[in-house]
Amino acid sequence: MTLLLEHASYGHLLPAAHSLLTAHADKTKAHLIATGAAMEALAKKFGGDPATWKVAGMLHDLDWDQLDKDYERHCGEPLEVILKTIEAPQELLGDIRAHYQSKYGAEYPLDTMLRKCLFCVDELTGFIIAVTLVRPSKNIADVEVKSVKKKMKDKGFAAQVDREQIAQCEELLSMPLDDFIALTLEAMKAVAKEIGLSSDVSLRE
Repeated sequence: MTLLLEHASYGHLLPAAHSLLTAHADKTKAHLIATGAAMEALAKKFGGDPATWKVAGMLHDLDWDQLDKDYERHCGEPLEVILKTIEAPQELLGDIRAHYQSKYGAEYPLDTMLRKCLFCVDELTGFIIAVTLVRPSKNIADVEVKSVKKKMKDKGFAAQVDREQIAQCEELLSMPLDDFIALTLEAMKAVAKEIGLSSDVSLRE
């Protein structure tokens, strides 16, 4: 049986998603832009709707800055209230909640490629940002797949990142880890200036 790509198309919300980032995202903005770019690239690889997947990636942690690390409320009512302001369909809320499997997995399973990709790539984009920020240049153009994998083996580095969740790309997406990192890294390099990880930001080298 062929896996469903996405439950619904809501790519028309892309302009509204950009507005929501401006209004609600501060500390998480780079992570959200990076995840949106990665999801767009994954959609192109797997045949999904790029704009829809990008919206899901851009908005998946939109509530986080206002929650003061309250995991219990993450993806809950505060996010629902924000999404209602752009008349987002329930499918978008469901796709977002599916990335938080430990809380919402029973109600929102990983039953589409979009959900599987978001689940795996969420931790990876944050990790790649962390890898970039410890480099002298703080320039993502200098980051390679091998440097990301080396840091993944260092359990003391960005310890909060769930390595196993990233590695599930092999089982859930049938995609080798190296390829998954490479695709995500290239997508993030394309938005380097937007996420503050380009040579324009740091000229120390």
